[in-house]
Amino acid sequence: RALSSAHLQQGDARAAVEAADEAFVAFRDLKDTAGTAAALRALVEARLYDGRPELAASVVADALQRFETEQDALGQGLALVLQAEIKTAQEDYDAGAAKAVEALAAYRRLEAKDRGAAAGGLLLRLAEFQTSAWKLPEAAEAAEEALKLFRALPADAGRAGEGASQHALALVWSADQKYDAALTAADEALAVFKALGDKAAQSAVLRTNINVHLSAKKPAEARRAASEAVEVFRADKDARGEAGALLLAAEVSLQTLQSDAAGAAATEALEVYKGLGNRHGQAAALAAIAAADADGDAGRAVWASGERASLWRQAGDRYREADALLALANAHIARIARKIARCSLAPTDDSLAALKAAKDAFAGFDAISYQDGMEGARRAAAQVLQYNNVAPEVVASMPSPDEVLQAVMDGKYSSSKNALPQVPSYTKAQKIEEIVPSAKQLERGKFAWNNPLSGYSYTLIWQPAKDRQVRNRRPRGSYDIMTLNTGAKTSSLPAVLQARSNDASERSDPLVVYMVSTDAKTNYATTLMTAVQTIGAMITAKLSRLTIVQFDESHFDWTDTKVRQCNLYPALLGLLRSARIEAPNLTIGFVGGDMASWISNPAPMIESIFDTVESDESEVIYKRGDAFAPLLVHKPLDEPVQFVKPKKKAWGATVR
Repeated sequence: RALSSAHLQQGDARAAVEAADEAFVAFRDLKDTAGTAAALRALVEARLYDGRPELAASVVADALQRFETEQDALGQGLALVLQAEIKTAQEDYDAGAAKAVEALAAYRRLEAKDRGAAAGGLLLRLAEFQTSAWKLPEAAEAAEEALKLFRALPADAGRAGEGASQHALALVWSADQKYDAALTAADEALAVFKALGDKAAQSAVLRTNINVHLSAKKPAEARRAASEAVEVFRADKDARGEAGALLLAAEVSLQTLQSDAAGAAATEALEVYKGLGNRHGQAAALAAIAAADADGDAGRAVWASGERASLWRQAGDRYREADALLALANAHIARIARKIARCSLAPTDDSLAALKAAKDAFAGFDAISYQDGMEGARRAAAQVLQYNNVAPEVVASMPSPDEVLQAVMDGKYSSSKNALPQVPSYTKAQKIEEIVPSAKQLERGKFAWNNPLSGYSYTLIWQPAKDRQVRNRRPRGSYDIMTLNTGAKTSSLPAVLQARSNDASERSDPLVVYMVSTDAKTNYATTLMTAVQTIGAMITAKLSRLTIVQFDESHFDWTDTKVRQCNLYPALLGLLRSARIEAPNLTIGFVGGDMASWISNPAPMIESIFDTVESDESEVIYKRGDAFAPLLVHKPLDEPVQFVKPKKKAWGATVR
């Protein structure tokens, strides 16, 4: 359940669905109603995030039927609340309200002895749903009943639930504009969570407290509450809580038009998050800094947006990086708008920087096929052209941002109404050193143009792997193997069975094994394109490990001129070596071998499937049972033929 939530926070809906599904099956087998409902909720959240509410509805309907068969009223109530949320997400509000009424009826059917903490959780879910549906009397009734239930539980078993109920009441009263009652409930919830030491719950209640003050038009009290929250966490030496409170203080200051205070609080939060090594916290603090300086000329918004993009680029998160780059483009556009008020021409530096950021954001969104983000990048580029007085019909027919930036640099949109780069002019008959002064460094003596590659030629040979002494970089991992095969399966099936029987096959990290069959060489182009599409699909699916296995081919002496079948492995090796350069996040191994090696002793070759993704020896070919690895050796080229002098008279020729 926790793993599913973590995947969802990272935007990986597929992994979140898989984790939630495993948790759901495990809790169901244990007959744990509360756990089953929690896993079911995680599964629904992942499906809704993925835009598949129909799949979420199907899973919940099956679970509800199971609960009804088992006469589990608590499970029925929790499932009905989920159905209400799904119906609301599908904009069927009447059906959602009806499901909520059914969920409350299921709670009423519970016997007194069964009304424990899990039943209180059902009431809190109902209160949350009714509040979001703006049915405030029903929400208040559910929250108050939950509060009574938790207070009736023995000892401290219901303290956390009591605090959650008070918090739910605070949210209901705030929505109903009963601000005094909301503040009283929030204070009581805060006292409970302080006694329990629950920092996350305290932070949530403090946010509610501040929002109530803001809704009540009391900005000074809201800022005071945010400052008190910072001091509380600082006194407890809780760095994470302090950073969260500082972000909250920045948000409050921003909402109350205190931009300088917001920027100072966000900057302080950034330093705390850097000390904690919390990337998400740093990104949130940088976003707050950018928002605080949105209308200022200090340039902090541009700096913060650029830092946030760099942060997500290092993390390899393409979506968040592209989103930060789009924010960077908009920050430059905001600076253009402010500067136009003082000068009729838009500044060139901000215009070019905004177009470059929009281009990079468009490329990032295009890589993950996110259409809304791509459209946002197009709008940003169009707005830059509008500020530079480019004709509206040109803006309307604008191509992608990268083409716009190239056209701007080529001077296509330059005019007297803007300061964009003009068409470059070149003077004829200029010497290279006049255009590029550093070209003088090339004058190091006579250059032999007749043989420019002299001394820079290498030949690839295959060296026995036992002579190289290369070991794995880390201990043997465990992998969840997915195999792909081209053509006949006579050789691949035994290899798959042995690979899945290996100790490394433990359903952990994903590993794709792409097997090239013995007859693939007769479909040369098809096999190559299939490999290209497989690697492209892995990049899109964020799979990082691939091993290509080649059957019935081994290396040959390139000086041997015998006529033979065209081998596939040189082309496949060239393909995967290019993929390593263009997609450095991929780890690709290659294992090949002649049929004698595969039949006589396949065990070392099966081990190499895993070794090639764990060691620097990423390419291995077996020949007659021995392993060989590639090695580049320096080999001067033969002297080129300068002329040919015939030594004897050709038949029928006439010598003049």
